[in-house]
Amino acid sequence: MINFTSQNENMKKRTTFAITFALLATITFTSCGSSETKVETSAETTETTEEETSEAMPGEELYAKSGCVACHQVDAKVVGPSIKTIAAAYKGNEEGLINFLKGEGEAIVDPEQAAVMQPQIEVTKVMSDEDRNAITDYIMNI
Repeated sequence: MINFTSQNENMKKRTTFAITFALLATITFTSCGSSETKVETSAETTETTEEETSEAMPGEELYAKSGCVACHQVDAKVVGPSIKTIAAAYKGNEEGLINFLKGEGEAIVDPEQAAVMQPQIEVTKVMSDEDRNAITDYIMNI
C-alpha cells in the first residue's frame, strides 16, 4: 500500500527546500557585484575582467554557480529531473530549452514541478545570451 500522505509531505518539504534555496541563490547571485567594488577598480580593468570571465567560464561552471546544481544532478533526480533526462527531452530542440530558460517556453520534462523552477527561471532570464547558451550547451552535451 502506498502512503500518499508521506509522499505528499516529502514533496512539500523538497519543494519548500528548493524554493528557499533558489531564493537564497538568487539573492546571493544578484548581490555579488556591488558598486563599491567597481569604484575601487578602473573601468578598463573591470571591462577586461568581465570579458575574460565571460569567455573563460564554461557552461558547467556557470551551471554550478547559477544554482542549477542544487536541484539537477547529472544522473539522478533530486528536486528536478537529472541533466541527462533534460538533455534527452530536448534532444533536437535546443531552442526549446533556451526559450524555457528565458521564461518564454513551457516545461516539457517535469511540468508539475514548473512552479518550483520559477525562482531559478528569474535568474536565467537575466543572464546574457552567451551565458544561457553555455549552460544549454553543457546540458545538451553531458
